Amino acid sequence: MHRWALCLGLVACSAVVGLVGAAPQGKDPGQKVGKIDGAQLQSPNLNTKQPKTPEVGPPVEFTSKEGKKGWKVVIPGHRPLATPAVVDGKVFVGGGFGSHEFYAFGAKTGKKVWVYRTGDDGPTAAVVEGGYIAFNTESCELEILTMDGQRVWKKWLGDPLMSMPAIDRGRVFMCYPNSKGDRKHYLACFDIKNGQELWKRPIAGEIITAPVIDGEKLFLSTLEGTMYCFGSGDGELIWQEKKNATSSPAVWNGQVFFSRREAVTTKDKDGKTIKQQVECLSWRDVGKQAVVKDLQSTQRHADYLDHSKRMVYSEQEKMYKKNDAGVGFGSAPADGKLYQAVANLGQATVNGVWSYQGSRPFFYKGHMISAMGDTVKCVDPKTEKVLWKKQLTTAKDKSPLVDSAVTPPAIVNHKLFVGTSQGEVRCLSAETGELLWTVTVGEPILFQPAVANGRVYVSTNTGSVFSFPTGDDRDHGWLMWGGNAGHNGRTEAVYAK
Repeated sequence: MHRWALCLGLVACSAVVGLVGAAPQGKDPGQKVGKIDGAQLQSPNLNTKQPKTPEVGPPVEFTSKEGKKGWKVVIPGHRPLATPAVVDGKVFVGGGFGSHEFYAFGAKTGKKVWVYRTGDDGPTAAVVEGGYIAFNTESCELEILTMDGQRVWKKWLGDPLMSMPAIDRGRVFMCYPNSKGDRKHYLACFDIKNGQELWKRPIAGEIITAPVIDGEKLFLSTLEGTMYCFGSGDGELIWQEKKNATSSPAVWNGQVFFSRREAVTTKDKDGKTIKQQVECLSWRDVGKQAVVKDLQSTQRHADYLDHSKRMVYSEQEKMYKKNDAGVGFGSAPADGKLYQAVANLGQATVNGVWSYQGSRPFFYKGHMISAMGDTVKCVDPKTEKVLWKKQLTTAKDKSPLVDSAVTPPAIVNHKLFVGTSQGEVRCLSAETGELLWTVTVGEPILFQPAVANGRVYVSTNTGSVFSFPTGDDRDHGWLMWGGNAGHNGRTEAVYAK
């Protein structure tokens, strides 16, 4: 049966289920029985007859060509995997776009601790805080688990869900299309303990990667480039501004930083007038009335934001289309509003938006660090001076750079950890950009690494999770995508030590 018929047929049931308790002993954790107002209900699941959960193999020892040893786990299906979350000695990772599994592994050994089966496919990166794990499935649902893999609750929100949630002080924030209502997109806030909706606000469309929380404010960028600032407590809209934003925001020292796109007129090698996509880092104050200022020193050609070029040259685009077809998308559902992503981000598929992270900046000692295309740059936002930059990949031919080749950086202990599409983990000095070491895993890395307790954790685009020691136990603190459950990275205080 087509995924739309399955999803829509379960909307009413999912809305009733709400809070779900622990499973009876022996039940699969994705098929729990709960009680609401005295009634015992079976939680919905897309597959009335669940296929057997594919068995993940044991971890194997991994030795890179540089001699670094660690462990590797291969997830069944060999699908693209999102950033692992590493908390309380466990690694939490979804089985990838198109999968129905969510896993916990031992952080030191890679041994499977538990597996949870989702009702819908495509679990995102895990967000962990306060003893709760939050993620959403690409097809429809927001799920909350305990640290031992027991479902707390889940909600059917809309289809597709292409961003991940954020958690802050007992609340979980998620964006979704109201597929069975007015067809608009909303940002909603839920009580993480019981799933009660605390508030929801309309937004222009799906968002880039995730909401970002800083203090009492929540920030986000939509696929078509509108930035929003809400009060996280009551959902008050503080401001919104359309500026062709191409990344989720980063907030530091009362200012909001992001990458943005512009199409400029230029001439090609034959003298023909063409439109060239360019990208730069920009900023504005967090207040209601503010001027957006571009950091011109960071501007670069951005063929990776050009849909017409990606359609011709991008191998990732071909893979994303195949993956979309694998979950029932001959074409993306209208509620995804992918025309917004085509125009602003160059992305035309659900899998592409699900994987997209952009040139999102992070901060180190007041300096802004961002991976843009194939290059990592460190910029002083006060002077606009590029302090250093490092190109980390080299194209095999002279075709345009139509896929981002470097992941957003994880920043801990005065170091940057980035993955590359050529299958490497690079460690750089955050102070100077000096390359400290390289570990080759041999599989393309698209999502930001995690770094915890002296180990790096990376997932690959072909379904593997790698972990290896960095050689310094002080390398710790980037525990999930964006560093923490609010996705705003590390604070300045951390680096004052």
